[in-house]
Amino acid sequence: MIMSTFFLANSAKTEMNISLKEYLNGKDLEKGLTQIYLLKRCSAVYAYASGIVLKLDAVSSKNFIEISNNLLFKAVELKVIEEEKKLEQAQDEAEKNRKELFSNYIADGKKNWEKNKSHFKGSYIAEDMAICSKLTEDN
Repeated sequence: MIMSTFFLANSAKTEMNISLKEYLNGKDLEKGLTQIYLLKRCSAVYAYASGIVLKLDAVSSKNFIEISNNLLFKAVELKVIEEEKKLEQAQDEAEKNRKELFSNYIADGKKNWEKNKSHFKGSYIAEDMAICSKLTEDN
């Protein structure tokens, strides 16, 4: 029991650190769970981008956090519909998930900064932003 819990926690952690492109490869984009994960992941990357640009460009930072919150709200709505969860429970879970994903972006962004003095360029974070920006263009 403990080993299976450890394995599940570890495999979820692994998925968070791969690019969205890699994660989505072979996944059914019509499935609610895939869409929910994509929305939460995009919400987290936009929250991360908001924090990175805050000192340089407050307007862009505010726009990024609004996009982040809108994506998280859509994830919550879909979670209520797909999983028949109560709104409050879906919100709590989605916010917790975003916080975990956000923490991963911070850690990986720092590693990338040490490598090439960029939070985004040359990393999966830049790829994720590209995917998420396409998602937000459609809306």
